[in-house]
Amino acid sequence: MTHASLLSDLIDLHAALATDTATDLDTRKQRDRRIGQGLQAQRSQPVRQLHGWLGEVAVPGWQRHGQAAVQMYHVLCVMLAVFGLVAGWGVARAVMYYTGDTPINVFHVIGLLVLVQIALLLLWVLAALPWRLPLFSSLQSALRFLHPGRLARLASGLFPQRSQQALGVIWDSEQAVVMAPAARWLLSFWSQLFSVWFNLGVLAAVFYLIAFSDLAFAWSTTLTLDNESFHRLLTVLSWPWHGLFPDAVPSRELVEASRYYRLESGTLGGGQVLSPALAAQLGGWWPFLVAAIVCYGLLPRLLTLLISWYRLRHHLGRALPRLPGAPELLARMNSPLVSTVASRPEQALSAPAPQAAAAWQATAGDAVPCTVVGWSDSLDSREQFAPALQALGLEPRGWVSAGGARSIQQDRDTVAGLCRQAGDAVAVVARAWEPPLLEFLDFIQSVRERCDRRQPILVLLWGGQGSVTARDRDAWRLTLQRLRDPDLHVETLGPPA
Repeated sequence: MTHASLLSDLIDLHAALATDTATDLDTRKQRDRRIGQGLQAQRSQPVRQLHGWLGEVAVPGWQRHGQAAVQMYHVLCVMLAVFGLVAGWGVARAVMYYTGDTPINVFHVIGLLVLVQIALLLLWVLAALPWRLPLFSSLQSALRFLHPGRLARLASGLFPQRSQQALGVIWDSEQAVVMAPAARWLLSFWSQLFSVWFNLGVLAAVFYLIAFSDLAFAWSTTLTLDNESFHRLLTVLSWPWHGLFPDAVPSRELVEASRYYRLESGTLGGGQVLSPALAAQLGGWWPFLVAAIVCYGLLPRLLTLLISWYRLRHHLGRALPRLPGAPELLARMNSPLVSTVASRPEQALSAPAPQAAAAWQATAGDAVPCTVVGWSDSLDSREQFAPALQALGLEPRGWVSAGGARSIQQDRDTVAGLCRQAGDAVAVVARAWEPPLLEFLDFIQSVRERCDRRQPILVLLWGGQGSVTARDRDAWRLTLQRLRDPDLHVETLGPPA
């Protein structure tokens, strides 16, 4: 997928998920599972799955603004390219302004069109580093703030409000955690696009002046720099192309002949007067200047443009499945547990529970493989719980323990083991009369985050030798709602067989 397609999907998905919160959760589960069944071939590619979901879903009140935002993005790219071209043309014409009275100072051209570009390239590398340097973090933030690409963000104010708001999702402060990397590389891409066209404008102006003007170049400086030292500096700068274009390397004779002394009006090195014939000879600087602008200006910016484009596409693809609500959407599409709404009023399940099992299998299909976690030593006898688990449509594949007297490191090892399990679900058996503590909530969050699981997690409440009371069940559900996990289910188990 192109980065424009990813950008369109990102904006549309953000709007769809925000609008879809008004839809009943069970309706969303059944709808998304139905769509997900047709997209199981892309299950390992969440970006493509979400793209397919956007193509099939119909959310009441949802408006698609992705294409409008992409069109605005392309127009901003063209505006930056035109602005860069004009700016490069203007700067080159100003630096190489020549009236015929005095030659063009090569130092000005090298300093402004070559050395400054090298310095800006180094600053871009510093700002693009993926980690924060302790001594340069403030400088990195300042450099990112000075991106020319911010001109595009300012120019976005010229567009309709609808397009502004759609593209503004990229730098929305509420989505900063997810969107910050993509926003940073978008500004970098725009900046490098401007820089590429700036260099093309410079080269266009240089070739125009060379073709339609009689330019004469010289060098002059108040620094104590002799001819030999300046020639060595030019040789170092010419090293990248000295083998391919030897004519673009200034010779010692050209350096010596083109030194200009302003106090001796019109006099060059060796006491020569700037005559028309000598002025034509001094035009031999242009191959070096063109090669330097291409080597240190255009080619590096083409490379940074390609890097920025690739990183932008990468981070757009990473942000898409991490949008608020997107992990839950993917879980609903890929989970065989479609609905938690029973066909009749909920009651505690006894071990046989034939009716409940049949109703569950009619909704969910085949038994779901899972790993069973006994919280705080709640699994007295694993075999006794097997019928109740089967009644819920669960097929235990493994049994582990967590919480209680176990250490934090042991619980972490348990979570690591769950991450390696092939089961599609995790079932945590807990005593219903014990309130859910922060330790339990941390464990559930660790399973979801560390394992990057999109499969459902079931909290199975065990009432001991009796049934789970409505009060205990409500207390657990209210507490677990804080996790805002649509695929975290609460079920009840009757007394073990």
